[in-house]
Amino acid sequence: MPMKGLKIFLICIVLGGVFVYNTNWFQSFFLYNRFLESIADVPFDVTKKGETISIPLKHKFNTCYELNVAVPDKNIFHDNIVGPGALRYRFVSGGKILAKGFTFPAVRQHLTLYRGVTLITILVFDLPTPGAGNDVSLELTVDTPMAFLNKYAGKIKCNIRPNYSAKAGGCYNEELRIEY
Repeated sequence: MPMKGLKIFLICIVLGGVFVYNTNWFQSFFLYNRFLESIADVPFDVTKKGETISIPLKHKFNTCYELNVAVPDKNIFHDNIVGPGALRYRFVSGGKILAKGFTFPAVRQHLTLYRGVTLITILVFDLPTPGAGNDVSLELTVDTPMAFLNKYAGKIKCNIRPNYSAKAGGCYNEELRIEY
């Protein structure tokens, strides 16, 4: 009888370990670089009114993600350079619009410096998208150009990466999070 109890105990330990390993908390805390890999990093000029892009959202983790305007200059972060500007967004799956609206403005509190690139977080959303299939895409259109970035036209990218933080135990830009 004791061997049977030991086997059950070991199975519970292994299953518990697999469960903990697959949590966002474990992945973001112990496998930080892999967890924070971008799922999209594509050129997108936010200084030109009417500029449009469609980004397929293929994600690895079921968590919250952030939409960033990525500018290859650390001085934007250090000098807190921000200004007005907004993108129109639409989450689309199977021809159905799941959510739409405008991104939040660029503010100093949402600037991040990552490997010499300033990331300006303008939106936070969840993946997988509720009520959607595997074909979700994010369509962006420049509504109000971000003129404060004119100096970087042609070098600006749209970046999407996880926004989850193990230290916070959730998304750390909740005020930018949209609801579907």
